[in-house]
Formats: sequence, C-alpha cells, structure tokens
Amino acid sequence: MNQLARAIMERAGASAPVLTLPTANLLAAWDARAGVTNVSGECSAWADQSGNGFHATQGTAISRPTITTADGYASLLFDGTNDSLNIASLTAGSGTKTFYAVIKPVAPASYDAIFQSASPMIFVGMFGSNFIAFDSANRDSGLAHGSARCRIAYEIQSGAFTAWKNGTASTPTTWSGSNLAIGGAVSISNGGNPLGAHLLFLAIYTAARNTAVESYITQEWGV
Repeated sequence: MNQLARAIMERAGASAPVLTLPTANLLAAWDARAGVTNVSGECSAWADQSGNGFHATQGTAISRPTITTADGYASLLFDGTNDSLNIASLTAGSGTKTFYAVIKPVAPASYDAIFQSASPMIFVGMFGSNFIAFDSANRDSGLAHGSARCRIAYEIQSGAFTAWKNGTASTPTTWSGSNLAIGGAVSISNGGNPLGAHLLFLAIYTAARNTAVESYITQEWGV
C-alpha cells in the first residue's frame, strides 16, 4: 500500500476499507514486492501470487532483470536489450482477457513486450510513443506511454481491443477473434521484443476490465 493511502486509512481508523486484489477470474499475478528470487541483485524467478503456480524464471544471468525501486516502490528493471522472464506452464483457453500493469518506462525502443504469448500471438506492451497490443497487426491505443509511473490495462475480446491508461480509455480498435488463447512460448518481456521499463506489477484476468482491480492498484501504487 502506498504511504498516502496508509496515512488516510490511519486517520480514518478502523472504518477505513482496505482493498485486496480481486481473485475472481484471476489467472496470474506478479508483484515486485513479493516472490522475487534475488541472485546478486538480479531476479532469477518471480513467483505468481495468484496461487495458480505460473511462476516466471530466467536461467541465463545476462537476461535477468535488476531488482530495484521506482519512485520508492519495489520494481524489476528490464534493460530493453535482453531481459525477460519465461513462464513455461502458462496456458489459457479462448475468451476475453485483461492485462493490468504498473510500469515506469525508461528506454522504450521498437516493440517492448510487457507480456507475450506465441501461440496464438498476443503481445501487450509499447511501440514507438504509445501503448499498443499486437495480434496479427499493430493495435495502437493512441495512449502515450511517457516516462512517468502509470497503470495500464489492456482488454482483448473477440473483435475488439481497448486500453486504459490511469483510467482514461482508448478508442476501441480491431482485434483478431482467433487470438484470445494463451499458449506456446510465454514470457514477461521477451528476448525478441525486450522491455525497457520498471515493472512493478502485472496481472492477467480471464474477464473484461474490472475497475475494482484498478482501484486496488491505485491504493497500492498511487496511480
């Protein structure tokens, strides 16, 4: 929980609600404050906090993100060159998916994957100046990523993709109806599309965007 939220709740006393991460339709969740295996200041494994066991690992030392902080919050810093974490067992059937992330971009280059599934192709991340998704083509949200810490949500449904940055929605655009399952090679960042950013939190839900998830994110990370 961020310091401002804690202070408000302390002033309000026991009546103040404390939000928890919604678990309905939660497929996987990674939080830089928990479940990070530290090897010489780098992350070799990031434990899934959903209870589903979709842990992310990296056996190659040069490809491990750095364990650090962003604006005082625990984060993993992906270097934009070769850092990534692999999730060998993560699969999910066809249907609506929403990806939520707390991210602070550092040096986005070309395609920067926050999450990527190879079969079928699902890519959510950044390209150029904007947050985008990719199935069979670029699906540009029109939302600029900037360099400040922010929350981003990517919702994909059969035929439609919509993103929200700090609660502001993009104009819905096309999404391939066949690209809704998760499978094949699955990773946070990607060797071919490496992320250049601090990643503080990432969660995947098998449902449409839920504002309760974003309220929890705001409580915890102040965005």
